[in-house]
Amino acid sequence: MSSIRVLLVDSERLVAEGFQKLLEGFSEFSVVSVAPDGLSALKEVRRERPHLVVMGLCPAGSDSAQVARAIRRDFQHVRIVVLATNQQPVYMREAFAAGANAYLSRNIGADELRDTLLTVHREGAALSTVAAGQMLEMLSGRPTNGGSPLSLLTERERQILSLVADEQATHRIAKRLGISPKTVRNYLSRIYAKLGTQNRVQTALYAKRSLNRRPEPVAEL
Repeated sequence: MSSIRVLLVDSERLVAEGFQKLLEGFSEFSVVSVAPDGLSALKEVRRERPHLVVMGLCPAGSDSAQVARAIRRDFQHVRIVVLATNQQPVYMREAFAAGANAYLSRNIGADELRDTLLTVHREGAALSTVAAGQMLEMLSGRPTNGGSPLSLLTERERQILSLVADEQATHRIAKRLGISPKTVRNYLSRIYAKLGTQNRVQTALYAKRSLNRRPEPVAEL
């Protein structure tokens, strides 16, 4: 039986090397490449034709859902497994909606990771009890947090909202996330639309209340 070809995607080199050594310790897997970011991942998927893409942390300027969506769009046969630090339901739903076949904790044990990857390769998906519940609720259209507008935000939009709550100016948000100020403003426009706010001040106050931050006046850009 030929090995299952795996592409690792992680911006943290030491972590990626650790997962590579772990997977190569199992006879079923062959790590064909390690990509540090989403663009490199797409190039490596095209070149190496992996069976599985195991995706960890992505660098500033992208997120796992964006990369998964791009891979799913161009390479429908590839199975995508997300290894995430955040196990909140909204992140799980976003990953599955983007095309992920499994959503796992970054602290998963070696044997469990092996079993899950084998299941994803053979059956197309592997769901923990928590993830299964999120999938059912996503398919039924029932948000798990009671319909809060925050559930409509993408991972990147939530990052920006949190920085807005911390009173970070647009240029500082751009520098921190590795994107342009114009891109930040575009994200803010989408955040306003999703939250039903009209400007930076309203959005900052909403974020402080929702994220349990101390409400203080925020200067509008």
